Amino acid sequence: MSPKTTMDFEALILAGGRGSRLGGIDKAELHVHGRRLVDRVISAAREAGATTVTVVGPDSAGTMADRVLREQPAFGGPLAGIAAGIRHVTAPWVMVLACDLQHPQAVITHLVFAPESGEADGVILVDQDGREQWMAGTYRTESVARICDQLGQAVANAPVRKALMPLSLERRPISNQDSLDIDTPEALEQARAHQPTTRED
Repeated sequence: MSPKTTMDFEALILAGGRGSRLGGIDKAELHVHGRRLVDRVISAAREAGATTVTVVGPDSAGTMADRVLREQPAFGGPLAGIAAGIRHVTAPWVMVLACDLQHPQAVITHLVFAPESGEADGVILVDQDGREQWMAGTYRTESVARICDQLGQAVANAPVRKALMPLSLERRPISNQDSLDIDTPEALEQARAHQPTTRED
């Protein structure tokens, strides 16, 4: 399979966190350059070709999505969010994205092409410091669904990394700047101070 082959994918956007590092603020509702964080990610996913966009989080977060769901239990963590959404995905691939990406278009640009190996379970991004971005990846739907089914209720508050690490994944580099998320007051201030240069801003 060519690495330049685009994938048939749906997007799963995780917006159910407590925003504890931001003082309990709902991150999805925060605005950067006049747009909510979650809406910026939804728009970028649609522009990249997502056939369906599902937001996992409060109803208010999914006003631009095709579907909005809630993880069980609420605030049960990103893996619980993935488990809630994956059962509704019908496309062969699912792009999992955090709602607080500072540069969603830049992230998604690295994720829309199929892995070089046709046997791979997907693609995740790795920043310049070697940090794997588990909530910036495109995964084979059936592989993720199988893991979530095996874990059952144990998905609540379980680390995404530990659950998905057994998958055969292609790792693609991304710059530290492009991989920034907005999960602290300082990061939010930085994002708002960043001068818009593309449509994602």
